[in-house]
Amino acid sequence: MNITFKAVRFKNLLSYGNTFTEINLEEYPTTLISGKNGCGKSTMLEAIVFGLYGRPYRKINKPQLVNSINKKELLIELEFSIEKKDYMIRRGIAPNIFEVYEDGELVDQNARSDDYQAHLEKNILRMKLKTFTQIVILGSAMFVPFMELPLGGRREIIEDLLDIQIFSKMLNLSKNKTNEL
Repeated sequence: MNITFKAVRFKNLLSYGNTFTEINLEEYPTTLISGKNGCGKSTMLEAIVFGLYGRPYRKINKPQLVNSINKKELLIELEFSIEKKDYMIRRGIAPNIFEVYEDGELVDQNARSDDYQAHLEKNILRMKLKTFTQIVILGSAMFVPFMELPLGGRREIIEDLLDIQIFSKMLNLSKNKTNEL
């Protein structure tokens, strides 16, 4: 699977105000984001992670993502492609918004927000937040090297990458049956 980020737009995110900030990520085949402390590199990562997973990347509460002056209308729009399909995610706080578009069409929203998120992770992104941060966001100060993760964390990432979570479930079922016997 190959995910290609095209653009990220955000407003009222952290210290950014009520005007969209847009970062075009498809102008060149490779994009390097660099800059001084405080210029917005981590905010861009925060926008991408919140757009995809609905959670902050850093160790802050979700409401803290909203600009503390405006206190409303946080909105993130994230455009990307996977294989031959184009996607756009619109996610916001105050008001809460969560929309996923596939090739310009809104993906059916007849499910709870948690189920809709699970559909996004399982069927579109095909990876959980922990895996995404380990394989995509490597240069961040928040990154914990793979080999420094606890054994369970490493197993979870490998199972997610290889889509073999079923073996852990089978192991747990087997342990439960053994304990019952």
